[in-house]
Amino acid sequence: MLFRRKSHDPVGTAGLPQPESGRAGVRSCPSLARALKRISNLAKPQIFILGPLCGSTAVFLANRGARVCVEDFQPPSPLPKTSPGDDDPPAVEPFGIDQPSDEFDLILGWEAIDFTPPDRLEEVVGEMKRLVRENGLILLFSRSASRARKSVQDIPGRFRVEAENRLSREPAGTETSTRWVHLTREIERVLKPFSVLGIHLQRDQTREILALRRPAK
Repeated sequence: MLFRRKSHDPVGTAGLPQPESGRAGVRSCPSLARALKRISNLAKPQIFILGPLCGSTAVFLANRGARVCVEDFQPPSPLPKTSPGDDDPPAVEPFGIDQPSDEFDLILGWEAIDFTPPDRLEEVVGEMKRLVRENGLILLFSRSASRARKSVQDIPGRFRVEAENRLSREPAGTETSTRWVHLTREIERVLKPFSVLGIHLQRDQTREILALRRPAK
């Protein structure tokens, strides 16, 4: 069952399925455990999930005292190609997320950057920076390239948090999208407004990237 929440709507627990355990494909996620531990001292941590809603994940986090907001990720299109000397380049709608600034203590961006074209990556990360509070965290997943390919077609994932340090991924529907291959150095470049606390590589070549928004000097 899919529960869709509009922007600014916190996710409550009424009517949502309770977390399930013992699912196939459950893996450890030390970066998630680290993120949840860092915000555990907050009275009512604000968590933003950018990606397909998993009801039991929202319940899991809400049952631990968090206020949870969810918004489906609609990746921007690649920038249109222009010719040298083009005096009238096509207009490009800037990427934006309809949430207030400095609102969240933790953003679970899941695979958002993998479905973002390279020339729009800085915009997407910039929106996360706008949304997260100073000393707040973002958690991102990105799959390393097993072969020299720039992109593949894949179904975006829905992530089910089973425990503080364990989660599973399931396909979010049947429609495929372009999954872009980003080098680690490219991700680190767009994360310059943040302090990267760690990059953990899973056996399936998924990189877990945990970063903290540095306080303004």
